[in-house]
Amino acid sequence: MIASGFMDLYIILANPEYSLPVFGTKFTGWGGWFVKLIAPPIHFISGYGTVLGRKWAYRLMMYYSLYGLINATVNRLVLPGPHRIRTVFLAGTLFFIGYLYARRRQFQT
Repeated sequence: MIASGFMDLYIILANPEYSLPVFGTKFTGWGGWFVKLIAPPIHFISGYGTVLGRKWAYRLMMYYSLYGLINATVNRLVLPGPHRIRTVFLAGTLFFIGYLYARRRQFQT
């Protein structure tokens, strides 16, 4: 997750014109930047908590993964295709949720 935070930050800075879709809506301007800049801190914080095995990191990752799953599903239904990346994201997120659930006992403190 920590690496994902760096990757998100790089993608945001390398593609400033990209509008991230949230529940089928693409925000532009300062609102768009705000929506895009939420992800890197969440990835950094959840990665840090995961390394330390914190219980709050498990909850944060599960809630954020469920948000991503619902958001990608709505975007897939509402926005025009092709949806290759969204389909891979949906499959990967489902796998990640299952993996987190199977490892939930690792997050004890």
